Amino acid sequence: MGEGNPANAGATNIDTGVTTVIDPATYEDQFSNVVDITDDPYNADPTGEEAINDALTMAWEDDTLIVFPQGQYKMNRGFRRTGWRDVGLIGQNAVIRHGEVEAIHGHTVDEGEYRGGTMLFRIGTMNRPHQGEFVFGGFIFDWARENAGMRGLYAMINGRAEIRNIAFNGVHDLGSHGNMRIATTSRDAFALVDSVDMSGGGMHYHDTINTRQTERYDGTVNEQGFGQSWSTTGIVGHTDMSGTTLFQNVICGPWPDNGLYVQGGGRQIVRNCIASNSGTANIRFNQTDEWEPIPEIDETDDGELTRDGPYGQSTVEDCVTVVDRVPSGVHESGRSIWHYSGEGMIRDCEITIAQESEAGGAGGNFAIGTRSGVTESTIENCRISLLEPTDAFYSGTSAPVTLRDVDIVAEGWDPGSVPANVMGGHMPALENVTLNGSS
Repeated sequence: MGEGNPANAGATNIDTGVTTVIDPATYEDQFSNVVDITDDPYNADPTGEEAINDALTMAWEDDTLIVFPQGQYKMNRGFRRTGWRDVGLIGQNAVIRHGEVEAIHGHTVDEGEYRGGTMLFRIGTMNRPHQGEFVFGGFIFDWARENAGMRGLYAMINGRAEIRNIAFNGVHDLGSHGNMRIATTSRDAFALVDSVDMSGGGMHYHDTINTRQTERYDGTVNEQGFGQSWSTTGIVGHTDMSGTTLFQNVICGPWPDNGLYVQGGGRQIVRNCIASNSGTANIRFNQTDEWEPIPEIDETDDGELTRDGPYGQSTVEDCVTVVDRVPSGVHESGRSIWHYSGEGMIRDCEITIAQESEAGGAGGNFAIGTRSGVTESTIENCRISLLEPTDAFYSGTSAPVTLRDVDIVAEGWDPGSVPANVMGGHMPALENVTLNGSS
């Protein structure tokens, strides 16, 4: 996967395969009805010749698990459902692809077999979210063909969601919405996103057939006449979300905008993920107070719910991030992990920066950074490898920031032996921080 994206070539040497099968027996007790979408009366075509939109409309009911046997399933328009309750869509290596696209502007296909907006499964809205249980996965989204790539899943959840075992095969090259947008809509809601491979990444719209136009932050475009590819992001949250979202075992390749842009509202947890070479940041997160402790994460041995456990704040842990390529688009620099606002923890991560940027400071490459909206940030037990001149840490806030038990290694250049030499912006508190073995 990802061979067609020059920013992804050789970025990592990690096996990124995930299973794309879900056993219906795992979830069938959660639903009153279990249906096979290829059976009568739905008769969805598993050969990919006929579109399945009508079959989806017929099969979708409250309290229903919809099963996709192994096969290929074509969609010629988006499928939208708002305000329903307790529904699952699961497959066993079920390939989802959209019909041919001949012309696209922004997020609307104007010509081709597929027509309309570029969201394949749109479940709920922020004002009318999906209620209760939502299960989704066991799918392979086929982006390996030319001019392929849409938002596979948009899900606004008020309840419990489990989204897992999904592969986006190939490079997203339509310059439209990125692969997924997942958000919870109430303080005690919870969404788990587990085992997702989108290592192919996505292309900037300027490198696709998309005729959209956007501007950069300052309202300008670059010398080639194009601006930033807003919303072409791997996974994104929602500015108005609340509750808890957990992203784990996600492999994220290069995107012209952010990779794992889970920032929004509530609490976000990103763990055991791999992310490389996205334009703004590989992982970007924040926190607001709009979340409540939940049993899945915050229950103590005594059965109590607490805010004081290991995930008492938004957290990025056990992740591997790499910046060693320039992504498709306008960015010449990238941040690996960016804590944007509120309280947060970054721990047990491995970060490599192997791409030098002409820009410096807040606009340059750095391994970990904080923004002005951060209220408190802790970075602990991380290893940072700087293979080109760049900052290990950049702070844009005067709020409390602590680096604890952090090893920084600079190879191929000489920043000196003082850790402060690879820090930019406001100086954080340093506790057992080393640069090439010296503190």
